[in-house]
Amino acid sequence: MATIPPQIQPADEDDRKRWSDQAQRIRILEGAHEDDVRDDIRSMFALEIAVDLEISPDLSRNTFLLVSQQLNTAYSVAPDVRLSEDADLSPIVTPRLWPQQAQTGLYVTALNETLVRVDWAYWDGATEATYRTVPPDTVVLTADPQQPDQPVRVEEVRPRMLPDGTTAWTWDVWDISDPAAPIYRIDVVDDRGVRRDATAQFSPELAGSYPYRDTSGSPVLPYVLYHQRVGSSLWAWRRGVELVRGTLRLCSLWSHWTDGFNSCAHPQRYALDVGSQAGITKNVSGVPVEVIPTDRKSILKFTSTGATGGTLSQFSAAMEPRSAAEALKTYEQGLATYAGLNPSDLQVTSAQSGYAIVVSREGQRRKQRALEPSLRMGDQELLSKAARLANAYSSAALPENPRDYSIQYHGVGETEQERKAKIDTITAELQLGLISQIEALRRLHPEITSDEDAVERLLTVDRVASILTNAARGDTAREES
Repeated sequence: MATIPPQIQPADEDDRKRWSDQAQRIRILEGAHEDDVRDDIRSMFALEIAVDLEISPDLSRNTFLLVSQQLNTAYSVAPDVRLSEDADLSPIVTPRLWPQQAQTGLYVTALNETLVRVDWAYWDGATEATYRTVPPDTVVLTADPQQPDQPVRVEEVRPRMLPDGTTAWTWDVWDISDPAAPIYRIDVVDDRGVRRDATAQFSPELAGSYPYRDTSGSPVLPYVLYHQRVGSSLWAWRRGVELVRGTLRLCSLWSHWTDGFNSCAHPQRYALDVGSQAGITKNVSGVPVEVIPTDRKSILKFTSTGATGGTLSQFSAAMEPRSAAEALKTYEQGLATYAGLNPSDLQVTSAQSGYAIVVSREGQRRKQRALEPSLRMGDQELLSKAARLANAYSSAALPENPRDYSIQYHGVGETEQERKAKIDTITAELQLGLISQIEALRRLHPEITSDEDAVERLLTVDRVASILTNAARGDTAREES
């Protein structure tokens, strides 16, 4: 989205601060945080030093993005959606849903919250649900008094094209706080920040009406708010700020390291009572500094300006690049723990392919297990709202209760070695009588979520084994006869 002008910013101070923080996190995720690093450099160093460092800040170490991407595993494999009764889910579980939810998962992991918009539209030759991830720095929400972690009113900033080719900034307003009188409105904002109702201008067919209702006539708010953690408030936008600030600081420090590698990783030479005509004056932040440009082919000529004949010497190098780089790598590894990881979850690689922090597969699984309950609640609500639209606008017969949708996430799979070690451990506990066959099966197959399903699986295996055994006995008897 284009940069939102200041007059569009929310009136509430807390919302403005939230937008600023969330927008910064999105810039870091998208690699567009160069100006943020420049601001951090200016806050760390004196102006005459910062002016050199901010010319080309180092953005190569993006710990926030690196860790967030590795922890975003819930939608790496399309989840399984099941109902208690057979039903055609194709109108709501579309081919685009789960690939798009990977972006939702990244925002939830990195920003703590995000929204998904659901609409009912003609798409790819059929009418079906369409979904759109909505960045949280473009919305203002009003909480439902009965469920304070979910909105009852959503205002979303959206740019719209005018007939003359210019862009108008608008607010889409959806409000179901009074189900008997729901509100849908498009407000346009002028250069002074004044809002006016322009629904008739942009969507005349919707002026004075509410677009989405279910089969009972109740209004449907077409947004679902996803949380990283289930709580009792709409936003937790400050959580994880340590990793965000640390990532910007790390970029600043690597920028300083790069400058030191170029300028301070060699002995500093000095002259006493010696002059040279090769020097030039360089202006740094308005301060004239005398320097002598040199390289390996330079021949420097000096003349004595004192009675002692003058002295040429050098100080030791101001920076040792290797030890400085190792210190920054240690700092970077420490940052990753602010993402909720244990030190044992981190693997620091420094092979020829480069340096990186790798989250172990077990660390990824542990974080996914912690995130799954809140993602499942969001996905169930999303499918439920899509089902309400499908039932109302395409005569489908899908369940409208979110709890009717059973969602199983796959995430990070096990390696062959991990699988073998797990089987050996479970087999040993089973032989010692420490666990039952049901528990052993559920530990081997986490997708089996209830004892009833586990019993059914074991009975099926036993029936198939019995059939095969009887068939084999029949074949043997016929051969003997």
